[in-house]
Amino acid sequence: MKKIICIGSATRDIFVALPETKIIDNHGDVTAKKLMAFEFGAKEYADSFREEVGGSAVNVAAGLVKSGYRSFVFSRTSKGEVGKWILKKIGKLKIKKNYMQQRSKEDSEISVIVSDKKNMDHVILRTGDSIVQFDLMKAIEKFREKTDWVFIASQKSNWQENWEQLKIFAQKKKAKIAINPSGYQISNNPKELLWAIKDADVVFLNRDEALELMQKSRGAVNDNIPWLMKELISGDNQLVVITDGENGAHAGDKKGIYHLKILVEKKADTVGAGDAFSSGFLASFIEDGDIKKALSWGMANSSSVISSTGATNGLLSGKELKYAGEKLIEKIETL
Repeated sequence: MKKIICIGSATRDIFVALPETKIIDNHGDVTAKKLMAFEFGAKEYADSFREEVGGSAVNVAAGLVKSGYRSFVFSRTSKGEVGKWILKKIGKLKIKKNYMQQRSKEDSEISVIVSDKKNMDHVILRTGDSIVQFDLMKAIEKFREKTDWVFIASQKSNWQENWEQLKIFAQKKKAKIAINPSGYQISNNPKELLWAIKDADVVFLNRDEALELMQKSRGAVNDNIPWLMKELISGDNQLVVITDGENGAHAGDKKGIYHLKILVEKKADTVGAGDAFSSGFLASFIEDGDIKKALSWGMANSSSVISSTGATNGLLSGKELKYAGEKLIEKIETL
């Protein structure tokens, strides 16, 4: 059984579903084309309220476990009630939490997800920390097992140091690296990030992230997926994946770029769609490196997750991914 370390956030997600919100057209900004607005001082009534475990590391690890892999989470919680709740939920997902750290200096990470049921999107409000105070070197020194892949997400202020440590760690373990850069990295260190991700084997971005990264690092951008893919792909063996919401997803390397449209019969919430895509994609790609099959598995997993509320509730098993992927692979287009 192959093993994957997932590094990133572990959160308590609070879902607040509203029947509808005011959406403002902001198409002049390619990185924020739509805005969600509320009347200042108004009281909004929600249709539902629920709590689920989430966070990039937990979501991807849960998807990989469901697919038949052994996944470890490298993240941090506080020692309080929220931290205990997160750890309990992680255990129920059968994720290995041996390397989770508990520190009381700052609260565990909590996300409040405000969802618009009519327009099928959301805004996430986040507080606390599960990343910055995580002692990566301590976890690396403690980790004595074999690992095949390292998935890195949600990095913040100390990401440069972590990145260098992880490259050395992966080289020693003969492991490959997949990265999903965070909004913090893109906003604060775009040029450094663009250079750093050249060393990753697989890079996951959504369209807005890719646009913002190129705009802030290059000063100009072409709002065109094939252009973005070609600009981001580095090295003969590197793979870049760009998800694009209702427009599906693209994946490719220097040999070719592929596109798969999204096919969803039912939507409940889009939270966790990107993480589900990443876990489904990796679940396939880790085995045989087939980009088309990986793209179909990623789309199948993502489509299933957005049919349920919560980032882990709709995840598919390996057998289910294979079945759903076989139906989707024939719909993939070559660009």
